[in-house]
Amino acid sequence: MTDATKTHATQTNQNPSDSSDQPLGQMNQTAQSAQEGIDAAGAAVHPAIDRVIAGAHQAVDNADHMAEQTAEAIESAGVKGEEFIAAGTSYMREHPLLALGLAATAGYVLSRVLTSR
Repeated sequence: MTDATKTHATQTNQNPSDSSDQPLGQMNQTAQSAQEGIDAAGAAVHPAIDRVIAGAHQAVDNADHMAEQTAEAIESAGVKGEEFIAAGTSYMREHPLLALGLAATAGYVLSRVLTSR
């Protein structure tokens, strides 16, 4: 065989294989393009997800802080309520007749208000 014949035979043998490799090459190129698109989308979404996560952490921290403040306020109100009851009790012990007169007057007024309805 001459060099020209070998070259023609080689080209003839490569052409059919090239035509069968074209769909495979296109599939690889499409897969590569899809992978690049997925990577680009992931890179674009990642900062947004980080912001959402940071916002969620901040919301949890704020809720925890509010819960602590609420617990302190309830405890403080409980202490103040106990102080108010203690002051009222000591006043009734110091002025029993006045406390009895106020209770009777409050009862009378309350009964008139409720029976007039």
